[in-house]
Amino acid sequence: MRLSYHGFFLLILLGCFSLGAQTPDDASMSSRIEKGMVETIRNNFSGAEEIFWGLIRDYPRRPAGYFYLGATYQARMLDEENYDSLQAFTELMDTTIKLAKECLKKNENDVWALFFEGSAYVYKSYMDSKLGKMWRSYRNAARGVNRLEKVLKKDSSFYDAYLGIGSFKYWKSSKTRSLKWLPFFSDERDRAIPLILKAIDKGKFTQRVGRDQLAWIYMDYGKPNLALQLALQNYHEFPESRFFRWTLVAAYYHHGELSRAYDLYAELLEEVRQLPTNNHYNEIVCLLRMAEIKYQLKDYFAVEKLTSELLSLPLSEEVRKRTRKKRERALELKQKSVVELAKRNGTHSQVSGGMGE
Repeated sequence: MRLSYHGFFLLILLGCFSLGAQTPDDASMSSRIEKGMVETIRNNFSGAEEIFWGLIRDYPRRPAGYFYLGATYQARMLDEENYDSLQAFTELMDTTIKLAKECLKKNENDVWALFFEGSAYVYKSYMDSKLGKMWRSYRNAARGVNRLEKVLKKDSSFYDAYLGIGSFKYWKSSKTRSLKWLPFFSDERDRAIPLILKAIDKGKFTQRVGRDQLAWIYMDYGKPNLALQLALQNYHEFPESRFFRWTLVAAYYHHGELSRAYDLYAELLEEVRQLPTNNHYNEIVCLLRMAEIKYQLKDYFAVEKLTSELLSLPLSEEVRKRTRKKRERALELKQKSVVELAKRNGTHSQVSGGMGE
């Protein structure tokens, strides 16, 4: 489910409402956005959407309500791995950009307008990447980060903006390391991490999301001990949050704590199975990782059972296409495990069943 886990370089602002939760000197709006963010972290998307629809009704010509409602739609889509709300999300982000530009025409120094415009482009870029539209994704991300950098030029104390900039610089460098010999593909990872740390330390609303983002970065950077520390901090604050548990379970896995990782994947598996919108995508994610763990522990009987369960899930054509590589890996693990079990029993191995294509 998590974007970093799926390996996209435009991880920039997953669910990162916190990146700009600070609002334009409006205590009422600020408190409502904070409440909506907490509801989203707790996976209470309907509650968050109700709050942000209220902001749109009360502030129809300001971009904040449209941005946070769109961000909530994105969070729900990513949590469910279901993109039925994609059109509504895109329209809300386009409205955010339009209203932000109107505000900038009235006042070119409106950092809030710049912030919301930039953040909307970044959110659009991530959904583009999920749809495989990588060039459009990169273009929107570059536009967004350009606006966030303009925010800092106008107000260097706008620390929340450092998170998006630092995240973009890190993941762009991480995913283009093989091209670092080219002058326009320099390695900025070491410079990017301090920007994110600054957002966590000094930003008004970026602490939780900054920790979550940096945990994924540390996993990628080969520092799983630091990743686990950050993931545990968020988990202890919101143990019910699936967002933070996806990060924690990956941190356990990267840290080599396989038993804890397995137990948490099993917990997430049972939870996603209870969701009325379950399309089996996240079941596949959990079952495959659980099978990987059992294979490493040489529990081949468990691997065969888990992969058989995975391969027998009834999938829509759309989910079948998106999970093809995962199901191929599951079949590979199943075949290897059957061979290992046959060796133990001194019998000839034969794998029955496949991917049901």
